[in-house]
Formats: sequence, structure tokens, C-alpha cells
Amino acid sequence: MLFLLIIAWCVSSTHLVVRSFIAEPHLFYGTLSHASIPSLFGGTNIPFLDKTYFQINGDKDATFILYSSQELNDDLSEWFSFASPDAAQIPLEIWAARVTDKVYVVQSISTKDGGLEWEEIADYQIEHLLVVAGIVLFSFIGMVVFLVLGIKTKKRLVRRV
Repeated sequence: MLFLLIIAWCVSSTHLVVRSFIAEPHLFYGTLSHASIPSLFGGTNIPFLDKTYFQINGDKDATFILYSSQELNDDLSEWFSFASPDAAQIPLEIWAARVTDKVYVVQSISTKDGGLEWEEIADYQIEHLLVVAGIVLFSFIGMVVFLVLGIKTKKRLVRRV
């Protein structure tokens, strides 16, 4: 059951990123109207859990998710901070892939002062997707091994009785 739980957790934390590689990116222009970092995992540098949610132009029907490492966030903070009081005044250019009706995964974000390009974000995402795929594969193999061992042990116990 533990292996199954690990597989489910890994898939649920990465499915939006995987869908973003398949979806067509769209270009958005606007200014920041709301931003949040999940407080449970914010600032932990845990891949795919350390993310930033934000909205632009006061549109509550479109939420953007920026998956990035602490290093990328540090680069981002040199020219743009989601927590800055004047963040709502800075124009943003965002390339994002639509993964659900109201959720977009950011593929690049830039202002006149700098930007995070698709190559930087994609390198981070692909590297960690491969790690997660390894964890899922290891967990699946472990689950099958323990299931087979459990069935064999049960058969031996039934024969003895």
C-alpha cells in the first residue's frame, strides 16, 4: 500500500507538468493581480511542490502555475518579485500551456527587465520528471515484488494448515 501511495502522490504532483508538454502554448500580456505560494511546501525546493500560483489582469478564471527551482526563483527575484508592492504595475509577457479549463502552466515569463525562458524552465521540469519516473518505476517494482511475496507466503501458510 505504501508503494501505491507513493505512485499516486508522484502522479498527482506531476500530471499538470506532463500535460503542459503536450498542450499548445499561448501568449498572455498583463499585470499581476494576485499571487500565492502554497504555505505547506513553499520555499522547500521540493520539485513540483514548490510552485507559485498567480493571476493577471484581475481575471479570476485563469490561474497560472510557475513550477521552478529555488535557483530559478532567485534569478526571477532579481528583476521581478511576486511579493513586491509594485508588482501589479510591471507588465508581464507569459507563455503558458492550458492544462485544464482555468489552469495554465507557465513555460516562460518576462518583463522589460529580464525573464525566465522556456529552456531554463523545461530543463528543470524534465530533469525532475525523470527522477519522479524513476521513483514511480521503483515503487511499482517494489509493489509487485511484495505482492508476489505475499501471495507465495499465503500459499505456504494455507498448505501447512
